[in-house]
Amino acid sequence: MSRKFRLGQSREAQDLDHREAYSRERSADSKRRQRQAERLRTDIEAHDADTLLRLPDPTPWLHLPEATLTQRYSQWVDLELADRSSLRATLGGKLKGVRLVCGDRVRYSATPIEPEDPSLPAPPPVRGDGGSPEAQVVAVMPRRSLLKRGGGDDREPWQLICANADELWVCAAVVDPPLRPGLVERAQILALDAGLACRVIVTKRDRASKQDTLPELDPLRDQGVAIHETSALKGQGLADLRALLAGRVVVLLGHSGVGKSTLVNALEPASALKTGGLTKFGTGKQTTTSARWLPLPGGGTLIDTPGIRTLSVRGFDRTLLAQVFPEFPAEVLEDPLAFDPEDDHILDALGLAYPERLRNLQRLWLEMEDRNPNQNVWR
Repeated sequence: MSRKFRLGQSREAQDLDHREAYSRERSADSKRRQRQAERLRTDIEAHDADTLLRLPDPTPWLHLPEATLTQRYSQWVDLELADRSSLRATLGGKLKGVRLVCGDRVRYSATPIEPEDPSLPAPPPVRGDGGSPEAQVVAVMPRRSLLKRGGGDDREPWQLICANADELWVCAAVVDPPLRPGLVERAQILALDAGLACRVIVTKRDRASKQDTLPELDPLRDQGVAIHETSALKGQGLADLRALLAGRVVVLLGHSGVGKSTLVNALEPASALKTGGLTKFGTGKQTTTSARWLPLPGGGTLIDTPGIRTLSVRGFDRTLLAQVFPEFPAEVLEDPLAFDPEDDHILDALGLAYPERLRNLQRLWLEMEDRNPNQNVWR
């Protein structure tokens, strides 16, 4: 049975990067393969990360009304107007290759300025209306903030999450799934890069004993990071979160199953988001498939994001680590790998209250290092 390949996947490139193919080739074939692999690597362009985030000049369209992008479906977008009503629109030609995300401020025209492309598929239905586009987006305003995470390789250096948010709330469950401090450290880097305030929202607090002080979060408490313990089932801590949401745009981030959608339903029952439990492997079931803009009656807005499996920090500046790990001296932050986390003498000299933080620092420091994903992995 021949192997099936997805569209865009090269059979030749896969064969060049396969362990078994090396063991049975002759010397001449090996040299030929190496030369061909070199050509394949040099033909792949490594895009400039800053260029991918650049937006077209909106100056010619400043006379048009402004709206907030709440969701994008390929070449169709949903907008929220100043009165918080919804509007569906198409994208102008210059924006079809621009990476627009939830929260972008755009300028739109009720009358199409550019001809529509008849080859585009029909727009998906929207609750409450017929789903037909009534406007055309022609410009994107400069972003006040942009929350992003590292991409998979040089061809996709960034994965955009949302724009123009004020705060990042990292949701972490006490159990099911268990609390993972490493996620919070990565989220801190994303928030620092975007210039957002960061809070930790502990969910499912009723599932753990009151005597459990959650020592995993002690390093964050020492830094002064705001930590809110909540229980959507018993209503614990929800009043404080509602007060913090007033007049702010807040993005929720966390693993699948930590209870982001449940928390949103508790804060605003009218949202009625679908919730899920855990799989048989103990991981969360993903119920949110794209970032959603959820306006609240108090004037604030929540951006609910899909549950993440990994939160890459590839491509971020290593100088951000000094703010995430302030207990380390400068010589450790410059080269963490020079210090053995298993050596008791080193740990005593550093005077670390939480020795596992050194290993976490090393892991993030390595991940931020630039690497070439087109390099053959079996060499």
